[in-house]
Amino acid sequence: MPVHVLKVSTRQPDVAYSVLKDLYCPHQRLTLATASPTFLCDLRATNAGDLGADTVRLSTGVQCTVAPVDYLLVTTGVVGTGRYDVGGDEVRIGAGSVFRFPDDDPLTATWDGIELLVLRLPRSVVGRVASERLPLDARDVRFGGLEPVSAAAGRAWVRLAHFVAGQLADDAPSAANPIAAAALADLVAAGALATFPNTTLDSALVRGPGYAAPSTVRRAVAFIDDHASLPVTVTDIAHAAGVSARALQSAFQRHLGVTPMAYLRRARLEGAHRDLQAADPTAGDTVADVALRWGFVKTDRFAAAYRQAFGVPPSRTLRG
Repeated sequence: MPVHVLKVSTRQPDVAYSVLKDLYCPHQRLTLATASPTFLCDLRATNAGDLGADTVRLSTGVQCTVAPVDYLLVTTGVVGTGRYDVGGDEVRIGAGSVFRFPDDDPLTATWDGIELLVLRLPRSVVGRVASERLPLDARDVRFGGLEPVSAAAGRAWVRLAHFVAGQLADDAPSAANPIAAAALADLVAAGALATFPNTTLDSALVRGPGYAAPSTVRRAVAFIDDHASLPVTVTDIAHAAGVSARALQSAFQRHLGVTPMAYLRRARLEGAHRDLQAADPTAGDTVADVALRWGFVKTDRFAAAYRQAFGVPPSRTLRG
């Protein structure tokens, strides 16, 4: 899968404006102003499939006004300070602060020598992930507040942002792997749903029983077995089986006692097991390469899951 990386370092505000406009507001209004004679904008933006992850550094005295965005955009403060003004309310930002850009009000940002981690994702991905987990139509997923629902949720998002940024770093191979990139995008979507006020947090939303016949599960299992090496989602599996994601979840629990994603993970572990058996460590084959091929980004977690499934560490299988 192609990975697009954009790196810009400029002291020219008009160049920075053009880059920021194209990246964040191609269809919305954006203004950029600075009173600093030592203006600097450093940007590294990565796009891997649906997911965008950026590091942005701006010198002191930079002010930017952004129209409501039509996608999920969350900033995490690394160093420096600043503030966001939305609808007359002011939010102070700094190291460890987490903020979701509004989709219904313009925002004015004032930055003072700040570095931000920025995660970007289409709303359609967030809606799909929500509909796969709850009896809620993707079109009904709406965010409310702009800050985390709790301090703990904010800290969890900070960890998530740094993890994703690390996975999309220059020397990380996970971004180019379709399964891993899709998993990262779903992880960010699920993280956003757990972090910011939204309709999926309504306590009235309780998963209903749904219904799907055993034949539906057989179709779904066949699809998973044939496509485990690809970045498939619960929605893809449900579509192949001819039922809703909610009905598929219920059917798997009823007939197999696991979720569709748990079955998919097991199928990928089986694929990794076969590849390790066929691999040749003297030719440079490694456990990390095989794990990533099957969408397991963290080698330590892969090793733990592999040992639990097959009773031996993956390194032993590789050595034959």
